[in-house]
Amino acid sequence: MRLLVPAALSVALVACGGGDDAMKSPSQADPGGGRDGVAVVLRTGQVVSVPQESLSLQMTEVHDSRCPIDAVCVWAGHASIAVTATQPGQATETLQLGLPAPAELKLPGEARYRSLRLTLQQLDPAPRAATPTPLEQYRATVLVQRAQ
Repeated sequence: MRLLVPAALSVALVACGGGDDAMKSPSQADPGGGRDGVAVVLRTGQVVSVPQESLSLQMTEVHDSRCPIDAVCVWAGHASIAVTATQPGQATETLQLGLPAPAELKLPGEARYRSLRLTLQQLDPAPRAATPTPLEQYRATVLVQRAQ
């Protein structure tokens, strides 16, 4: 019986995401815009240009239900952002991008804009239980790639 409590706590901590390291991307995009794409960092309200694709991106919303790094949770939670995407001569679209999650949960994931695929790789800072994160403090790393 004594072994069940530590085992259950270990499972809960793993499910919670394990803090900042759990949100790190396994590989970084080629900043030069090679075939792997280009990673850009978005801040709320700031327009970021991706010159290789004649693309402008702006993060407008953050939805963050991830497990706070200073809490124990049953589920890791999920985070998503709303991004407006614009190319010259094309209509502006609002896209919902989310961190990876199981498909059966039907949560926002990657999105397409024209011939591009946008993937939310990381969202910082990680939430804390007692302190809400102001919208302007979020930084989202988005990978922009040619859709295949």
